[in-house]
Amino acid sequence: MKIRIITIGQKMPAWVLTGFEDYFKRIQPFVQTQIIELPMAKRGKNDSEADILKYRQIEGDSILNTVKQNEVLIALEVGGKEFSTEKLAATMKEWMLEGNDVVLAIGGPDGHSEAVRRAAAWHWSLSKLTLPHPMVRVMLIERLYRAMTINHNHPYHRAGYMHLLSPYLNFYQTEIMVKTIEQV
Repeated sequence: MKIRIITIGQKMPAWVLTGFEDYFKRIQPFVQTQIIELPMAKRGKNDSEADILKYRQIEGDSILNTVKQNEVLIALEVGGKEFSTEKLAATMKEWMLEGNDVVLAIGGPDGHSEAVRRAAAWHWSLSKLTLPHPMVRVMLIERLYRAMTINHNHPYHRAGYMHLLSPYLNFYQTEIMVKTIEQV
């Protein structure tokens, strides 16, 4: 399995490059990952809706021309499906077992074109919040790294151990509440 991150926009602040590069290096032993930066369409100061549609189409065509025939395209966008970390890890394990090469597409500032939306096997949202595109890069690579560490029993994702304790914690919380009520 290989993961390619295709993103619109090339000039990133230093903090984005530093954060992305850190997790990019960390994920390589688990899964071959590549980033492809495509140029953003030139925008004006007072763009019309038609102009914005044109920019999305230009950027969408650029994304679709970069996707290889054997790759599964996943579009990252606010309206997509959200996953827990554990569900993402399980999904990535399925990709690996099926031998799927995956493309994760981050659109430009105006989102994905309709052509990209139609071509995508599914749509993924990192958050219901609208996020700045530079931050999405860092969050995405960290999410992927975290999921891979779960699949490889690496201690980076510590929350995975809490589910083993939660039945006991709930039992003790219930006992404490019962004793508190009995004392009143």
